Amino acid sequence: MSRPTLKIARHDARPPPDDIAFEVWNPITVTYEPVRSLDAGLHRMGDIAEQVRVMWVQRDRAVASLKDASDAADDDDSEWAELRVSAQANRVYETRNFDQTEWKKAVSRNAGVATICNEVGYTPSSD
Repeated sequence: MSRPTLKIARHDARPPPDDIAFEVWNPITVTYEPVRSLDAGLHRMGDIAEQVRVMWVQRDRAVASLKDASDAADDDDSEWAELRVSAQANRVYETRNFDQTEWKKAVSRNAGVATICNEVGYTPSSD
């Protein structure tokens, strides 16, 4: 089953706060969608995971057209990290980053978020 993904990238060529970008992989539209913050990205990722789960439960034929995020490409000088979630009822989280491009299971959502933030040197606000 295809999995939505939250990607955080640090772009060295951009001054803060534009040096950090957030995107969510949508396996339904097969695109990365820009989001304004970590929290917005996590919320969007959860919404998409639920949409995919419902499609699967309802045996929607469109499930066959869903696509996971492509293999990581090293096409720029940015540091990046991704967190993806399964669309199953019992969510499974995995992470990867610019140094380690194979997916690794995270203990929990919070552990996965901490891992990707740490990888790019992003400190979430405590709001």
